Amino acid sequence: MTSSDKSSQPREKIFTLGNTIVMLLFLGVIYFLFFHGFVFANAANSQLLAIYEVAEVGGTLHELDEKVASLPQTWITASSHEDSRIFSAPLQFGASEWILSIKAEEGLITCVRIHTADSIRFHPEAAPPDKGECSFEW
Repeated sequence: MTSSDKSSQPREKIFTLGNTIVMLLFLGVIYFLFFHGFVFANAANSQLLAIYEVAEVGGTLHELDEKVASLPQTWITASSHEDSRIFSAPLQFGASEWILSIKAEEGLITCVRIHTADSIRFHPEAAPPDKGECSFEW
């Protein structure tokens, strides 16, 4: 073995390690965008539907918050604003994840709507109908 052969071995190992890392990152992105979102979408959507069921037009946001506190929320995220509540499913490729938007005026719920992350105007086929008077301007 010559000295040039010995010096090229570490470069080959680094190159192979670099390729392996790039491939693992690529597979991780594919997993997250496709597999993870679709596998857990049903669980998240079920949790959103449970909240949809307890959200009553004419009820107060305080009552809703109390009811939602007892429901499982392991797959969804929630954000609370003065006049609205938004519950979101995990990110899915194509922005097809469901979002449950609950709008209130003067503390009383006026609209309960499920839409996709892509647009508040797009209502998923499998989602239940809107409750209340829902405008497309939030």
